Amino acid sequence: MRKLAYILLILGIFHINACAQVPKSYTITQIVNKTIDRGEYVDDRKVNKNDQVSLNRLIYISNPKKDSIAFYRFNDAQVSEKEVPNICTLTKNQKKLLLDYKNGSYSTKLTIAFDDKDRKIIIGDKDTFYLNDPYYKYVQKNIGEDLNIPDLIDFLEDFLTGYNLDDLKYISSYAKYKHKDFKIIKGYMESHRSQASDYLDKWNLKFTYNKAGTLESVLKESTEGDQELEKKLVSANKDIFKYTKHTNVESRLITDYEILIDANKNSYDEKVTSFQVGLGKETRYEIKQISYKNFPSKEFKLTSGNISKINSSK
Repeated sequence: MRKLAYILLILGIFHINACAQVPKSYTITQIVNKTIDRGEYVDDRKVNKNDQVSLNRLIYISNPKKDSIAFYRFNDAQVSEKEVPNICTLTKNQKKLLLDYKNGSYSTKLTIAFDDKDRKIIIGDKDTFYLNDPYYKYVQKNIGEDLNIPDLIDFLEDFLTGYNLDDLKYISSYAKYKHKDFKIIKGYMESHRSQASDYLDKWNLKFTYNKAGTLESVLKESTEGDQELEKKLVSANKDIFKYTKHTNVESRLITDYEILIDANKNSYDEKVTSFQVGLGKETRYEIKQISYKNFPSKEFKLTSGNISKINSSK
């Protein structure tokens, strides 16, 4: 009996040591986008004649739990381990979550709270989203407990720009597109004017869905009747969705988008026309994903080893 207990003890110690020596496994996601700059226009007349084409390599490194993500952007440049990444982390502090995104010279910090009684999520101090029961349970588990950043990006998709999180839109989980019973019922947001910080805008968010459960429209409208965002469904075929989106930021920047989302291929393509009111100038460009690949990594950063693996996969 003692001999058996001794053997079990040795095996237990061996198992613990073996597990402790297993290196952490990270995932590198490389997305290559082709950007076609269609140029600038004044009074619908093209100012510069030639379209400019560039390749943007976006690299995201996530830990197994996906509560920490390092982001690199290389515009028409070789991938380099010398580049300093932006870092996004999602942590839990008592009853609230804290999203911290350090992006170059600035950082974004968001608190996220859950209200189980009313099935609502509060971002920051005032922004509030009401969810139906299936989606709230999913978000509360995957974001509130598991701290999954891609699911949070998916949840905040239409409002990422306002939270300075646009860099992360390409790693969305697209969960709310894949699950037809996931719905945001309504919402409320507040924001201060960029050129008049003492002026507070109050926004009502309206979401509509078709009979198939697909998101049909999103409207962000102020209590005074101004519309900052309107998104409309054009078509839906299985898990491929086409939308138009119109944004008007303080009557200074008016932008129209054509968006194509493939939830299975994790692709997000868009055609953009943006008008700067004060300058009377319009810019047009297209972004199309041409590659999406995942690679394993032993480190939470780019190294010469994993860069070689990325380059050899072309």
